[in-house]
This record gives sequence, structure tokens and C-alpha cells, in this order.
Amino acid sequence: MPDRFPESTDRQVATGGAAWPLMVVFFIGQAVAQAASTVPYSLWSNYISDLGNTGCGPFALGTYHTVVCTPLSGVMNATFVVSGLLTLAGAVGTRRAWPKRRLTAVGLVLLGLAGAGQVLVGFRPENVDITLHGVGALFGIGGGNLGVLLVGLGVWRADRLMGVLSVVVGVVGLVAFVLLGSAQALGLGIGLVERVAGYPLVAWLIGAGAFLFWSATSAGRRRALA
Repeated sequence: MPDRFPESTDRQVATGGAAWPLMVVFFIGQAVAQAASTVPYSLWSNYISDLGNTGCGPFALGTYHTVVCTPLSGVMNATFVVSGLLTLAGAVGTRRAWPKRRLTAVGLVLLGLAGAGQVLVGFRPENVDITLHGVGALFGIGGGNLGVLLVGLGVWRADRLMGVLSVVVGVVGLVAFVLLGSAQALGLGIGLVERVAGYPLVAWLIGAGAFLFWSATSAGRRRALA
């Protein structure tokens, strides 16, 4: 049988697909936490995680220095946790929709681990445990983008548009993630580079989930009318 996408449009796929569009909370939570910041916060030069920093004052990480004070840091950390759970739920729930290939299987596992990484980021803010926070970010951003790339390669023959979009998002995200450590040396805003690494990934989850939810619910209605 040739590859096709979606492979399945059952209720589980619909439920999993519904989880990913809810990832819009990732952007809403950031906006709320940023609006509450009592010190200047820059999308260009500040890490996203600065919004989850539970302290109030100077914060340094290697050559990175800033001042943080976000009374609603709990909102940002809760956003990380919820986003991670949604990422994991979507990866598990939509697994039947993707072509049964090793690439997509590994990609979905990485997306599930990316969700777990986001949860870890939320529970271990940067000023509480930077080591575990960094591990969470590694899986959440780096692993997530690699997962999207592999899923794109796996779905390429079945749906060229989904394949191309996924590969582009994965490659751009991975390149930006690799450049994150040298962003300041290159004269780039570290916040901008992190967002290039992370935002397209979230947008992909929202779009892919919405497509799978629509496909599954449309197929369900057609089966009900048959």
C-alpha cells in the first residue's frame, strides 16, 4: 500500500489533533507575563525563560546578563508545563495518522520528549536549576525541531506540502538552536535567535494539529452520514 496522510482519521486522531492547536496558550502566557514585567523586557535580547524567572534583580548566565522581575512568572512556568503536556498528548494521540515509517515513529517520540522537556522547563526555572532547565530546553527546542524534521521526511511521499513545510521548520529551528550559543558573538539578539528556534515549531504544532483535527472530524461526519 502506498503511503497516505492522514493514515487514520479515528476519534483518537481527532483528540490528539485538538491538543496541538491549544498550543496558542504558549504565546498568550508569554504576553501576559511580559505585560506584568516591572523591568524592560526585549523580544530581541531576552530569553523566553526570563519571563519564568522567579527572582527579581540581576541574572547572569555565562556572558548573558540581564535584569528580571516578572510578578507573573508563575503564569509563564505554568504555560511551559501546559504546553509540554499538550505537545506530548498530540504526539501520542495523532500517531495513527502519520505514515507507518521509522522516520515518523522516531520523530513522534522526539516530539513527545520535547513535551516532557517543556514540562521540565516549567518546573525548574532558569534561576532555580539551570542544569535541568537547560536539559528541558535541549529536548523542548532542539529535540522538537529534530522531531518535526524527521516527521517531514517520513511524510514526504504521502503529502509533499506537509513534508516540505515540516522539513523547512525543522531545519530552520535546528540551525537557530545551534546558533543560540554564539548569537551574541555574531551580533544577533539572543532572544530573537531563540524565538526563531522555537516559534516556528509551535506554529507547526498548531497548524498540523488543526489539519488533523479537521480531517478526522470531517471523516467522522462522512461516516455518520453513510
